[in-house]
Amino acid sequence: MSWSSRFGSWSGRFSPFGRSGASAQVKDSDYSYITQDDLNKAEQTDAVPASSGPPRDTDVLVLKSKRISYPVHFPAYSIEKGELKIKSVREQAAKKTGADARHIKLFFRGKNMKEDSNSCRAEGLRHNSEIMCVVGDAVPESMSSSDSEDEATADGADAPKRKRNRNKNKKKKSKKSATPQNDTSRTQSPRPPPVPVTPMDKLNAVNSTLQTLLPQCVQFMANPPTDQAKKDFEHKRLSETVLAQVLLKLDGVDTEGDPDARARRKELVKEAQNVLNGLDEKIKS
Repeated sequence: MSWSSRFGSWSGRFSPFGRSGASAQVKDSDYSYITQDDLNKAEQTDAVPASSGPPRDTDVLVLKSKRISYPVHFPAYSIEKGELKIKSVREQAAKKTGADARHIKLFFRGKNMKEDSNSCRAEGLRHNSEIMCVVGDAVPESMSSSDSEDEATADGADAPKRKRNRNKNKKKKSKKSATPQNDTSRTQSPRPPPVPVTPMDKLNAVNSTLQTLLPQCVQFMANPPTDQAKKDFEHKRLSETVLAQVLLKLDGVDTEGDPDARARRKELVKEAQNVLNGLDEKIKS
């Protein structure tokens, strides 16, 4: 006996198309429709990465400048999607600090995020990441020749008057003093250290600063304060000092055409980065 003959009577019982003398009627209630809201919800579900955590309205990055925190908001999940660029973060930092965006440098975990075209995700940023914001010294515009001439003229006009006044004071002192003791040489003020000129000189100056900071950093890593508030304060102070006084200055040294200076700068950057990593590990423990 075939399978069709064995279940022939059942197929007529359960199938609307197998009933004898009955016409199949399909109603609208037999269908379920997908609305535009369902499509939007599906798109949002697919767009949100699985590792984004709880749902949120915005992505937040915390900018820290001069011990002040500035939370800035961006479209939700724009960091995980790779849509948020460093340029947008730099523009927000300029608004918060009131400085020119060209003079703002952003550091994350000791790395200077220079390229505005890079995405925040490529730089390792996540929701609620903290970014060190350093406002570099503004480079003044070169003064015009007319302004410099005016200042030189003004100084020159005042110079004779000052000279005459100084001569009068000398004459009065010479009359009062009968002995030549006042003519003895005055104690000379110490000369300022020479300004670094070559790239290697600049790197050596930054290295001396780093070596001055190392004992404080080593002491913090070996014996951090027991009080959490003091511990956080010392960590921020040392981290910001290393960033501003070492990494930022190393970034400003031009080593083009000098392979030895380039290698030396790379070595100092690595050493400063190791110090920052050690400070971060100690604050997490």
